[in-house]
Amino acid sequence: MTTAQTEGTLAGLFDLEQTGADTWLGASDVIPLPQLFGGQLVAQSIVAGGRSAGEAKRVHSSHTAFLRPGASHVPVRYTVEPLRDGRRHSVHEVSAWQDDRLVCRTIVSSATDDDGVQHERPVPTTAAPEDSTALQVLAEEDGGLGEFWDGFAAVEVRVAPIEDGVEVPHSAVAPRNIWMRATDRLPDDPLLHRAALAYASDLMLMATAVAPHGAVTGHERTMAEQWWAVSLDHTLWFQGDLRADEWLLFEHTTPMAYAGRALVNAAVFDTSGGAVCQVSQEALVRTKR
Repeated sequence: MTTAQTEGTLAGLFDLEQTGADTWLGASDVIPLPQLFGGQLVAQSIVAGGRSAGEAKRVHSSHTAFLRPGASHVPVRYTVEPLRDGRRHSVHEVSAWQDDRLVCRTIVSSATDDDGVQHERPVPTTAAPEDSTALQVLAEEDGGLGEFWDGFAAVEVRVAPIEDGVEVPHSAVAPRNIWMRATDRLPDDPLLHRAALAYASDLMLMATAVAPHGAVTGHERTMAEQWWAVSLDHTLWFQGDLRADEWLLFEHTTPMAYAGRALVNAAVFDTSGGAVCQVSQEALVRTKR
């Protein structure tokens, strides 16, 4: 794609400009949030760390601590420090800056794919994407998704039917099975597909965090009126190949919440049933008074 073709797309958002040996500059998303979208920061940090590790290695995990709110419409400067750079395994610390404000810090680990132990959990039984409901349709009875969601046109979201009342041993509420994919075709660069999955992985988590307290999936407008939430940290572990511009199933669960901090997990699968990622996020959640 040309620069004109990628402008306003996920591919354009992940096209970081290298401004030095260990520094990268990323454009900011234009989503109308009070602060910069965390999924953008995680995704761009993965790109910066992955580019620094080199094409021979693939990002297999990232661990982000959100430190201060970022500002929309302001570019983000990423500084990369190699903590380990071996022949098979690399670890880079990526710091995201806006002017002199440290917004977040991410540890990005990359490695070559070698033979070794391999196993994965089975894919959950749920409706296919074509039998699931678009998020916009679910939101109609709640007055629509609102201005906030207008900025997420780069990701299509569908929600599989939810079996309320189902008790599972690993979640305080029945799993929320969410299908997501990038709306535009992405280049055949494995790093960009990891970044796109990371971007999408920060969506819909808060709805699951407050689902045990009566929140309805898809009623984002009401949820925003009743709850205040901010992400504290975000972790991803990748497995094998994936395409983020094809449907990915995110099984959202919330195993615990304590002292206003809720943990949300997502197991991610492709349409063939293969596991491709595990996601965990802790968020500070409070009711609005």
